[in-house]
Amino acid sequence: MNIGSFDRGGRNRAFTETEDHDYNLKTTVTPYGIFLPELDELFLYFTESQVTSDFIVDILEDFWESESWRFSDIKTLILNQDNGGENNSRRTQFMKRIVEFAQSNQLNIL
Repeated sequence: MNIGSFDRGGRNRAFTETEDHDYNLKTTVTPYGIFLPELDELFLYFTESQVTSDFIVDILEDFWESESWRFSDIKTLILNQDNGGENNSRRTQFMKRIVEFAQSNQLNIL
């Protein structure tokens, strides 16, 4: 997702000066989310770099720190991920961080 003052032919009630090409990007961000299907809630996080093992666990820690009060009875988290390069079970950094997260929060991770 490119971030900047770009015009794609949309309408706006107030005059907004825009660029007509993507040459002068302010930044590019990659979204990553935590979806709670039973509650139909989505928490979006963004990074200006690539999604990494550390980024995934960092947002999980941030989410759990801010929202765990809502789930005081929960002892098991099910992580439904794509098993891509950054969260593959063979990635030692991801496994190390997710185990530390689970132990520090006394959670089972499936």
